[in-house]
Amino acid sequence: MTTTVLSKLEDFQNKGVLKLSNVIDVEKIADVQTLLWQEIDHKFGIQLKEPSTWFSNVNNPVGDARAKRLNGMGSIMRDLKASGKLDEIESAIKPAIDKVFGADSWCPLDLWYSLLSFPGSEAAWNVPHKSWHCDEPSVVGDTKPWSLFVFVFLDDVSTDMGATSVISGSHRQAERLAKTLGMSNNEALINAFASVNSGLFESPKDVILLPMDQVLEPLIQEDPWFQALVQEGSPDERIQRFTKEGSSLHSIEQKVVTLTGTAGDIIVFDPRCLHTFSANVSGLPRQVLRLDFRRQI
Repeated sequence: MTTTVLSKLEDFQNKGVLKLSNVIDVEKIADVQTLLWQEIDHKFGIQLKEPSTWFSNVNNPVGDARAKRLNGMGSIMRDLKASGKLDEIESAIKPAIDKVFGADSWCPLDLWYSLLSFPGSEAAWNVPHKSWHCDEPSVVGDTKPWSLFVFVFLDDVSTDMGATSVISGSHRQAERLAKTLGMSNNEALINAFASVNSGLFESPKDVILLPMDQVLEPLIQEDPWFQALVQEGSPDERIQRFTKEGSSLHSIEQKVVTLTGTAGDIIVFDPRCLHTFSANVSGLPRQVLRLDFRRQI
């Protein structure tokens, strides 16, 4: 493993987020983007270049004032996957993951997700104060997540387009909390993640873990930075405090990072990190896909 690759792995282990630039050929990205919008037009009557169509024919958008998503994208993504149209993108991602994390140590799942979101009603971008959550539990004695989330940028995505916001280092805070607050006899929770953790435990009932919904509150109780994070405040003050300055708790650096990139970039994300979606104030849809990788060892 080269020094550069090792530094990327260490960066991911410390922060829980790693951007890999220019992983996918932009022409392949453009092909998938065209197909995706054709299906969206067919199913919803929505056209990318016609904002007047974005929600005129859709009665059930999901979201709040920050951003709107389409309810029913799962079937479109399943059809695209079954058609083989995503294979070239997947074949470009896999070697990039192998290079950093070890050959064949992570395997892509069949299911792709669309993270497409449209502008909401908020006028200015701000660091989100609500909906912070984790997507996987933290297991005592295990520094690796059960899965990796890989965000694939179909277009240039800037912060004001409603970029996913992540608290870098928060997976390590969760690991720390699990040592004192973790519980055993969580077989139901472990089984709920069987698609990514199967084979990792000899005795699931003996595994000590901290559930996803028990990470944020202890951090709020012990740290003024997290207390302020979940309260409303002016954009200038919150952007300065949370995205520029950051903080440190128990020698773990933490900062709000927005998942941005250009077409063809990917971001690898530890789902144990606290994260949420932010306001799309750009006037443009955010065009991102997600592919999950299952841990093999």
